Amino acid sequence: MSSTPETSTLSEQLSQLRGSMQWLVRRSGSELQRARGSYRNPFARDRARVLHCSSFRRLQGKLSWPSLDEGEVMRSRLTHALETAQLARGLLRALEGLHSRSEPWVALLPDPNLLESIAFARELGAAPFGRGGEIMLNCLMHEHGGFETRAQSIRLLARQEPYAEGFGLDPSRRLLLGMLDRPCPWSRLLSPRPRQQPGPGMVPLREHWSPPQGFYDEDQDLVDWVLMPLEGPEADRLLMPRRLATAQQHGHAGPGSLDASLVQLAAGIAQGVHEFEDGLTLGEIAREDWEAIELDRGWAEAVDLGDIDGIGQALFGSSTPARKRAIGTLVNALVVSAEVEPLPGHEEALLAWQVQLLPQAQVFLDGLQALVQRRLYDRAQVQMQEHRGQIVLRELFEACVTTPKRLLRDEALAAYAGAESETAKLRVIADQLAGLSDAHATRLHDKLVNGVG
Repeated sequence: MSSTPETSTLSEQLSQLRGSMQWLVRRSGSELQRARGSYRNPFARDRARVLHCSSFRRLQGKLSWPSLDEGEVMRSRLTHALETAQLARGLLRALEGLHSRSEPWVALLPDPNLLESIAFARELGAAPFGRGGEIMLNCLMHEHGGFETRAQSIRLLARQEPYAEGFGLDPSRRLLLGMLDRPCPWSRLLSPRPRQQPGPGMVPLREHWSPPQGFYDEDQDLVDWVLMPLEGPEADRLLMPRRLATAQQHGHAGPGSLDASLVQLAAGIAQGVHEFEDGLTLGEIAREDWEAIELDRGWAEAVDLGDIDGIGQALFGSSTPARKRAIGTLVNALVVSAEVEPLPGHEEALLAWQVQLLPQAQVFLDGLQALVQRRLYDRAQVQMQEHRGQIVLRELFEACVTTPKRLLRDEALAAYAGAESETAKLRVIADQLAGLSDAHATRLHDKLVNGVG
């Protein structure tokens, strides 16, 4: 008996519903919710768990630019996470409001709570002392699985933060999928270039020891669970590097899900525009820097950036309200330039679309990000403080290896004692050090140096 169009449509709808439900489940198999908790959807619960976890609170003590400001700006990882979440919501509203509801990707757009959960959770694994801290921990863990902020965030989210025994915060599958913005194992991306550990008092060079962007190999079982809903070889295709590693550079993972691309774009705008604004406040960026950024005039007029001279005057004038309004204009111009583009080769709808900027807008944002990197992150005082922080982390790491009972917290010490390999033991140490704030790491190091405690 042949099926009617009505029954075929119903079958397709039921199949889509089952598919969407698979992305809501948690590894524990339980929602762990109160009896009267049904007023919140799974993503609202995800958001609450991340927002109230200790790793998220500690982000306020991890400065993006150690020593650059003295309380004037205080840009921290927490600041960046909050800005990313707000911009992700703005991008979502723009995509919903500026495009037809008949677009095939509109029904896939994420819940705002999911976007904020990803924006908050992707920073959880940040090391103390800015990017220098990440590079030092990667250097110390190089032979034992490496260290990278996003990979560490996934580990904290799904394994370590205390909420559900053995499952971390027990996030929904779609949240974990959104965290895989670089879905490739660390070892597949690692350059085979020989590296020599820096000697005493020395720090690792950024160009030699910056980590590849992927997830830890030891979390492959977790990623396998996340990708279970994918059909056929699609999971294997997703995990393949887009660019292979060479002796000169690490490989590059392919893109993640629609959700991951949206939040990643929001994070890029936060760095490019809001950190640019902080650079203006600190007096670290000059008008000639701004005027050197490549800007397509046609695009600028289309997104209400036509009066570039007026915006420049507002940015570098003496009026703080005028500068704030100009920054808002820049943000809006980028937000309304977001488009959803198809990504061939994927059958899963959440992987078949990517949020990205119009090419002219991307060139402008790239220019802002490069300026922030040059004028803020690469400044001598920032590099000097990162250098000090790297020495602190190295000496703390070595002390933990030598006398773990002296420096490891009780729960970390128990995990260290129960670890079955050297790699597992060192991962426990890296976990604890990565969780320290800048100030806490410094105080712990002072106690170590002065023989106190």
